[in-house]
Amino acid sequence: MKFAQAVKAAKFVGADALKTAKAAKYLKVDHAKRFAQHVVPEVVRPARIIWNQAIGGIFALFALLFFGNAFRYYDGKTASPNNTVALVFSIFLGAIMSYFGVVSFLRARRIARR
Repeated sequence: MKFAQAVKAAKFVGADALKTAKAAKYLKVDHAKRFAQHVVPEVVRPARIIWNQAIGGIFALFALLFFGNAFRYYDGKTASPNNTVALVFSIFLGAIMSYFGVVSFLRARRIARR
């Protein structure tokens, strides 16, 4: 009799252990979700700030490049229609790149203030 009772107890413990394992699995998923809800926003926000600053820096470098080309075309010894078109185009692109750079830095600042 004792052996049969032991088998029944082992089966019950096995079923209970299975339920506990399933509950632990869901508990682990719940902990992971809670961890992600707390940690992800604190990681994503600085990453967005750094991203916008990096993009702003790249646009600022492009603006300097285009304005440098405009100065080179303006300082040219010979005046030709090609130089005039290149000068206007370089100033136009430099202004656009400057605008994007400033807007990107302002966006990074706005994100940092939240």
